[in-house]
Amino acid sequence: MSESARDGGPVATMETERETPEPGKPAKRGLLDRLPYWALWALTAVPIVLSIAEVVRAPKINHADYWVVLGLVADKNGNLDVAQLFHLYHEHPIVLVGLVFWLDAKLFAGTQPPLGFLSVILAAGMFAALWSMLPRTLTGLRRAGVVAGLSGLVFSAGTVEYFGDGMMGVQWLLGLAPAVIAIAFAHHGKLIPAFLFAFMGSLGHGVAFPVWIVLALVLWLRGESRVKTALPLGLGLVVFVLWRIAPWPPSYQKPNVVGADTYLGAMTSTIGQSWSTKSPDLAFLAGALTVGLFGVLAATAVKQRLAAKTENFTGTLDGPAPVAAVAGWFGLAAQVVLNGAMIGVSRGGYNATEGMSSRYVGIGLLGVCAVLVLLVTRGPRALRLKAIPLALVVALCVYAIGNTAAGATRYRYAYQPVLGVAMQVNAGGVMSKMYAYPDFLEQERSMGIYPFTPDFTLGCGAGGPELGTTVDLAKAVELKGPGYGTKDTAGAVDTAPVTGDKQINGWALIGGQQAQCILITDGAGKVVGGGTVGLPRDDISQFMNGTGRSGWQAVAAPEVKDPVVLAYRDGTCHRITTIKDAGKG
Repeated sequence: MSESARDGGPVATMETERETPEPGKPAKRGLLDRLPYWALWALTAVPIVLSIAEVVRAPKINHADYWVVLGLVADKNGNLDVAQLFHLYHEHPIVLVGLVFWLDAKLFAGTQPPLGFLSVILAAGMFAALWSMLPRTLTGLRRAGVVAGLSGLVFSAGTVEYFGDGMMGVQWLLGLAPAVIAIAFAHHGKLIPAFLFAFMGSLGHGVAFPVWIVLALVLWLRGESRVKTALPLGLGLVVFVLWRIAPWPPSYQKPNVVGADTYLGAMTSTIGQSWSTKSPDLAFLAGALTVGLFGVLAATAVKQRLAAKTENFTGTLDGPAPVAAVAGWFGLAAQVVLNGAMIGVSRGGYNATEGMSSRYVGIGLLGVCAVLVLLVTRGPRALRLKAIPLALVVALCVYAIGNTAAGATRYRYAYQPVLGVAMQVNAGGVMSKMYAYPDFLEQERSMGIYPFTPDFTLGCGAGGPELGTTVDLAKAVELKGPGYGTKDTAGAVDTAPVTGDKQINGWALIGGQQAQCILITDGAGKVVGGGTVGLPRDDISQFMNGTGRSGWQAVAAPEVKDPVVLAYRDGTCHRITTIKDAGKG
């Protein structure tokens, strides 16, 4: 099969492409003619810019698995333990993930933003790979519209966890992004880079493992030789054997009584979660319909490939694209289905809705990408001719639905700084509750990673109190509970009793404003704890005047004696005297 046929069709298609320049090449067009292209390019850029902004606004301190993976791959002195890189973590390879986390600790003090920016780069690589697989028959504004839609899907609101929690993004995208890039190279017939990226993905995360089967499918749809088609299957078998002989950690016991429907539910909810983040039934339905649609389109493609007929798929502007021209998109669909099946088998024993976890969002979104492109290239003629509105509407709907997952991630932002204080004061109970593994605390302290860096602060501002300093409790102004004084100045501790190594919750309004920082001192005024402010408290704003973000959370050293809670603002400490157990937090 000729290269031109594989990449998009006969000479007539190439002539059409010359007549309709690519977006960004507006030769011989007036200003009004260029405006639609500029608008679509702007729509393409917006989701990417918003993802970068998410990295910037996210907390500095890292989350959850970062601490345990770093603890596993570094020795007690903080040096890289190369052998530990080849152990599995939750049944997944951590060769690349462990190395990246260790480099983040060494080069960037273990902070989150570099991991978030790396996640954006990985997602951008995935987006570029998808863009490169669009067939040549998709030209002009139609192509620009689909590109804008793909941007809105790859950088959807549902992916905020990948960028705002860079640890999560790195874990998943180091497997998923290389797999997608490998599919793109195979789509263009470039075997060596395809195999290299597939191998890279296999070292990053188990989500990449199906790519070896997918590469064989893509090469077969392209009409490559049997040897080339079989080669990735052989390499995949080698990867599978290496995975099985790697050191396996103990696995969690699956608690539920399950049936075939449970595993199917976990699979379909993974694939369909982009269409529903709240309703399991809708996620099951969307996932099942997606798999069914893939099956119908694939059956037509396989039939055509076996019959070696092309008369119904001429590659003209308004005709369905040839199978070879969209081989990578069928491969992407297969990758999504196989990933869903993997999660169904591995997680179905926990719950049929396990696939709705936000960490799997990339799989579901890639499924939507594959559906979109296959419909506008090989779907009904009405959809092919309406590629722009279809792409933009699909992307907008999925982006809007992703708001629920994005909101849940952002909600955690404000609480994460409490972990830094807990680590500083050796509050092991709070650390465990926030998945920071106190067993690795001394290792992290010796590595000098955040929060064990000079720039760590309780957030009180220049010259304000910090851990270890002393405040004059006699000068503290009493901040009474609601009903005593003005409607814009009051506060309370909602968690009783106030003790060390415990998440302590409350709220404070000072002249209608939130506190600058929250402090916990011992009876002598020594600062032995602190936390975070600006937490949402709608319940307080209903009867007090001022900001709706008056909430705070704090933690103190385990050995604190006679703890005192202070809200600090504008150089004055306000002692919170109302303590009640209202179950807030």
